[in-house]
This record gives sequence, structure tokens and C-alpha cells, in this order.
Amino acid sequence: MMRITRDSLLSGNANRRSWMALVAPSANELTQAAATLDIPESFLRKPLEGAASRPLIKEERLISLQFQVPMPEAGVAGQFTLVPLSLYFVPGYFVTLTEREIPFLSRLIDPQKPRKRWELVLRIIAEVTRNYLPTARSVAREMVVVERDLRQAQRHDVVYRGLDINDRLLALDLGLLQLEYVVSEIGHFLPAEDADLMEIHEDTRIELSQVRDQVDSDQATISELLESYAYVVHNNVNHLFKFMAALIILATIPLFIPGAAAMNVPLGPFPHWRYGFDVVTGGLVLVEVLTAWVFYRKGWLRLD
Repeated sequence: MMRITRDSLLSGNANRRSWMALVAPSANELTQAAATLDIPESFLRKPLEGAASRPLIKEERLISLQFQVPMPEAGVAGQFTLVPLSLYFVPGYFVTLTEREIPFLSRLIDPQKPRKRWELVLRIIAEVTRNYLPTARSVAREMVVVERDLRQAQRHDVVYRGLDINDRLLALDLGLLQLEYVVSEIGHFLPAEDADLMEIHEDTRIELSQVRDQVDSDQATISELLESYAYVVHNNVNHLFKFMAALIILATIPLFIPGAAAMNVPLGPFPHWRYGFDVVTGGLVLVEVLTAWVFYRKGWLRLD
């Protein structure tokens, strides 16, 4: 979809610019937009194809900004999609390019109250940052549930949920890192004499830093949780091997005498002695009990 709204914002010299909104545009719409803006069509097509590109590009007739907007999935707590958002400044136009509709853009870009271009960019970034915060908090709440389930049941499906949470936190962190870079670079273009604009820039930078600190903290927590679980599993496996080894040894001891007799090993006077069976059996029982006691004291016969 391509939509053009006239006189939606102000340029640096207070001239009005039109807003061109491209939402999942078709091939024909991309061609038409490129011709209207007088820029290469490939420049608009790259973000939609997921091609790697710098977050901020400044050329003679063009300024391009790119970052990710977290959009929560309806009805699924903690699940979200990072939607690429590209902003372009070309002579006479301000362009937004996305794969799906982003609601807050229509609220921020108001022809009745046009904003200056850098103020508008900072307010868009501030709104994107506010989208990151509840997304990170919903992931953190799910992480608490995973931690509780791991403590209670130690089920493997919970581990996979933990790994999925870690992947989502990593995606959030990368998106915030890209946004942080854009905000840092924008600072070079802002007029130092505009105190209101500099204040908005500083507030946005601080808010970004706080959200990223929270995401980094959640990443560290889930990593430590998964490492602790891996240690517990490794320890349980070692304990199980010890238990099995102890049972095998205890089962082998009674077989010593029959095995020796079967191989015609001389057993001395025991086969002809009237108390030979009782002594041999009693000795085996004594060795079995002593061995079992030693294993029990060492913890090899306990699975708790």
C-alpha cells in the first residue's frame, strides 16, 4: 500500500514536506514510489528483502534511517515480531517503509500539527523504545515461570522454552543496539541552539539505555539459569552412573565362588568340610553387607 499525505511535517528551513507511507508495497508501488522520489528502486527494495544495510545513510539528496520495531503477537504473551522500519528524507518528502502497519506513525505524523523533521524522528524513536519496554517485561515474566518450572520438575520442554526466551532477548538486544547507534548518530545533525530538541534527544538516549540495561540483565539471568540446570543434569547423570556401578559390583560378589568352582579352581578343604557351605555363604554375605555399607556411606546407593 502507498499513501501520500500532503504537508505533514516541516523541513529544517520550515518548508512543508509530504509524508509517503509504504506498507508492504507491491512491485508496481515500489516502482512508482522510486520514480516519485527520484531515487533507485533497489534502495527501497533492500529493506523488504532483508538485505544487510547500515542503520544510518547520509548522501547528498537522501538521509536514510533503519531500525526494528517490536510488535507483540496477538493472544500470545511474550511473543513478538521485530518489524523493520525505514525512514527516508528526500527533497519534498518524508518516507516510511514497513512490512506491516505501525499504528503510532499516524498518531505522531499529524498534518494539523506538523513537527520539524528531527523532532519527528526523535519522537518516533522514543515511541519505538517504549514498545521495547513492555515487550522486555513480558519476556521477563515468562522467564520467571520457566525458572519456577525448572526448580519443580526439571523438564526438558522447559529448557527449550528457556532457550527460546534467550533467543528473543538476543533479538531485542540487537534491535536496541541498532536503535542506540541511530540515536547517537542523529546527535551530530541536531542544531545545538535548539534546547527543546536536545532535551528530547537526551531523554530518548537515557530511556534507550534503561531498556537495554533491563534486557541485558534478563539475558544474564536466563543464561545463569540454563547453566545451573545443565550443572544439575550433569551431576545427576554422574550420580546415576555411580548407582549403577555399585549395583553391578554388589551383584558380582556372590558369583565369585560359583565362578571359581566352575573353572576348577582349587578351593582347598571347603568342598569336603561339613561347615564349608555355611562359612563360604556367611563370608559372602559379610563381604556383600560391608561393601553395600561402604557404598551407602559414600552416597552411591541413594538416588535422591
